[in-house]
Amino acid sequence: MSNWQGNSEAFGKASIASSPLELIHFDICGPMSVIARNVAIYFITLIDDYSRYGYVYLLSHRYEALDMFKYFVVEVETQLECKVKVLQTD
Repeated sequence: MSNWQGNSEAFGKASIASSPLELIHFDICGPMSVIARNVAIYFITLIDDYSRYGYVYLLSHRYEALDMFKYFVVEVETQLECKVKVLQTD
């Protein structure tokens, strides 16, 4: 038996959000070989850990990711009337 089998303690316990916007998973992908609308070759995904609801934003350049994240925060905090607490990235 190898070391990784049956030894889940090595990784610890995964945290699970207990309310909306408590934990947001963020990932940026690209550049893609196929160009999407508006010359987008990157995209970002933002997923709420509690509801598993996800957002996808198309980007032409990586540097647009911060502005899109700020837009996302304003949008979801206005809709859900609560604040984003933790952002988790790779």
